[in-house]
Amino acid sequence: MVSLLLAMCLWFTTLTQVDYRFGLYLAVSGLAYILSAWVLFDDLKGFEWITLMVLPTMFTLGSGLFSNFLPTVVPRMFGRAFQLEGSMLLASLFRVIYFVLYAVGMYGILLIENIFSVASIRTIQLFRAARSVNFILTLISSLFFYTVALSFKIPFWWVMMIVFVASFILCFPNLWSVDLKNSLAKEAVRYSLAIGWLTALAATALTFWPVKPFMGGLMITALLYGLLGIMEQRLSNRVYMESLTEYGVTVAIIIIIGFLTTSWVGG
Repeated sequence: MVSLLLAMCLWFTTLTQVDYRFGLYLAVSGLAYILSAWVLFDDLKGFEWITLMVLPTMFTLGSGLFSNFLPTVVPRMFGRAFQLEGSMLLASLFRVIYFVLYAVGMYGILLIENIFSVASIRTIQLFRAARSVNFILTLISSLFFYTVALSFKIPFWWVMMIVFVASFILCFPNLWSVDLKNSLAKEAVRYSLAIGWLTALAATALTFWPVKPFMGGLMITALLYGLLGIMEQRLSNRVYMESLTEYGVTVAIIIIIGFLTTSWVGG
C-alpha cells in the first residue's frame, strides 16, 4: 500500500509544471522516509534510522528525477509510425509501466530493509538474497542520479559534486550491511568516500566526453558496480580472483560500448 501511494505521488508530480517538480520530488522523498519508518518502526533501532532509510528515500528521489526523461510522445516503434493520438497513448503506457515498476521496486526495498533489521538480531536465511537485491537496486538508483547529473549541462565541478554525494550516500548503507552483527561503520565510511571520489572523477571526465547522458550514467554505474563489489568482498574478507575478473571485464565492456556508441564528429 505504501509503495502504491508513493508511486501515485510521483505520477502526480509529472502533471505539474516543470518549475515545481524538484520541490515536489523532495517532498515525496521525505514522505518515502516517513512512510518507510512507519512500516519498519517496530524493528528500527539506533543507527538503522539512517542506514535503512537511505535506499527508499534515494530510490524515490532518483526515480522522480529520472521520470523527466520519459517520452511525452512515441512517434515510431519497431519501424512503425503512429499518429499523434497513438504516440501519446503509447507514451502514457510507458509512464504507467515505469511507475508500476517503481512501486514493485519500492515494495522490494521495504522487504529488504525489514530483513536487514531482523538480521541484525538473529541469523536469517533470506539475508544473502536480500543483499543481492539491495545491491541491484542501489545500482539502479545510482544510474538515475548519474544520468540526471550528466544531462543538466552544468559545470563539471557541479557534476563531480552530485556524483560524489550520491555515490557516498548510496554506498555507505550497502557496505554497512555486509555484516550487521559487527560494526563496520568506520570501514564503510572510508570505502564509501573512496568510491565516491573515484566515481566523481569518472563523471568529471565524461563531462568532457561527447557521450549521451544515459550512456554516461551507465558507464559510471558500471564502475560503481565493480568498486562496490570489490569493497564488499574486502569487508567480508572473501576476495576471489574470479570475482575481480568478472568486475573488471564488465566495467571494460560497458566502457568499450560507450566509446563505440559515442559520436566524435560533432553535431
